[in-house]
Amino acid sequence: MNLLKLSGLAGLAICGALVSNLAFAELPQVSNARVIQPPPSANVAAAYFDLTNPSDQSLEISGVVSDAADRAELHLSKVENDVAKMVKQDQITLDAGESLAFEQGSYHVMLMGLNEELIAGSSLQITLQTSAGELVITVPVITPDDATAMPDSHGDKHLKHGHDTK
Repeated sequence: MNLLKLSGLAGLAICGALVSNLAFAELPQVSNARVIQPPPSANVAAAYFDLTNPSDQSLEISGVVSDAADRAELHLSKVENDVAKMVKQDQITLDAGESLAFEQGSYHVMLMGLNEELIAGSSLQITLQTSAGELVITVPVITPDDATAMPDSHGDKHLKHGHDTK
């Protein structure tokens, strides 16, 4: 292949990547990220945060990874027949312009097989795999007392829970 053809192919690849990222000119926004410090012997923890999709397109969250644990999964807590359970979610859809609270009793990131003890004041990273690309979130570890002092996402934030899961 000659140099002119290679240059043209490289230019097309760059343009394709730019167009793909332009579709999500407004990247998802994260606030109130936290992991509540688990007991010292715990092997699991849950990460919570508020996620806003300011884009004019739906946002698909298809996975999560973290170096803090052997496995990270998207979960939904719910009660069926008076029994509380967590259900792994393969995908979560957040409609354009909407927000979703990842919180206790609802959606959250489950960290299983913790690689080290999580201590209040430290932080860890999780990476959401989304249709807008990878979204890296720095998540502070907080004490249970700090968690109870946090405002409830069901209050004045008007976060919507009317999204689809697949």
